[in-house]
Amino acid sequence: MFADEINNTHLSLLGFGNMGQAIVKGLLRKNIFLPSQIFVFDPAEDKQQDAKDMGVQVVTHIENLLNTSHILLVAVKPQMIQSALQPLTSIIGKDVLIISIAAGISIHYYKNLLGQSDLRIVRTMPNTPALVGEGITAITFSEECSEQDKILAQQIFQSVGKTVLVSEEQIDIVTAVSGSGPAYFFYLCECMIDAGKSLGLSEETALSLVRQTFYGAASLLISGDDLPEVLRARVTSKGGTTEAAIRTMELKNFKSIVIEAIHSAYQRAQELGK
Repeated sequence: MFADEINNTHLSLLGFGNMGQAIVKGLLRKNIFLPSQIFVFDPAEDKQQDAKDMGVQVVTHIENLLNTSHILLVAVKPQMIQSALQPLTSIIGKDVLIISIAAGISIHYYKNLLGQSDLRIVRTMPNTPALVGEGITAITFSEECSEQDKILAQQIFQSVGKTVLVSEEQIDIVTAVSGSGPAYFFYLCECMIDAGKSLGLSEETALSLVRQTFYGAASLLISGDDLPEVLRARVTSKGGTTEAAIRTMELKNFKSIVIEAIHSAYQRAQELGK
């Protein structure tokens, strides 16, 4: 979208939790939208205060959310979609671009819920590193979306990290891999910290070691073209300490556990959309 068009565009957010706030912070930081162009509705008083602290506009009645906006970012939990959108059903038409970050909620679900088959809908799956501008968001579009819609959606999510375009059939897989992925990473961090403590390290020292180890390892992976298995092999000397650890992981079917866990997340994402 061209700069002059963005200057005349308003964005409304339904819900202002962590991800909604991360997106708004990114948009303001990158000067994609001004505070005067962003409108927020959230029934929670603390979220309203968060919005006011950022300088964006707080809407007190949900029915007024689209008075001046033709972009609606749906940023509520999947279980709340139906009740949250119900008051807007009669005023959402094809002139409104709907952008969803809700896991498992399909384009068809929105069209069916709102009773219109020609809605312009962008379905996305961001992840929590968006909070520090390092997220990855998968994006898919309904066939009604224009090229301008597609450019705008990518600009919004590139304000908080990188984007990839996928088919809608793949987005539940993305949810299981990268949407939930930070939690898998944090869980492994927990396990390594607990292991260090069990061997005699203080929690502070173990935490420092794990933080920098993962930061450095991620930097290695991002900075070059080598696949993870190549980087792992470089650390794993024959007969050494790393080999002993990897052998134990293989004996305990660590890879199978991770794959099965991600399959479970994928199945749950599909269930949420039914």
